[in-house]
Amino acid sequence: MGGINFPMLSDFWPHGRVCGQYDCLRPQGMPKRAVFIIDKQGTIRFAKEYDKGVPENAELFSELDKINQD
Repeated sequence: MGGINFPMLSDFWPHGRVCGQYDCLRPQGMPKRAVFIIDKQGTIRFAKEYDKGVPENAELFSELDKINQD
């Protein structure tokens, strides 16, 4: 994934378990398009829902740079 060297989570199985924990599961059972960046201490440092499409990598890398500077 373009040089990303940290764990990434995708809510695949069991279906909806993580989405439910992060309040991003639609009532119809489909996940919302959302990105969460969680630091090493387990704190959510960035969270954003997207209507459609793919998030801009530049925005996400900018947020990661902010965390790395802390």
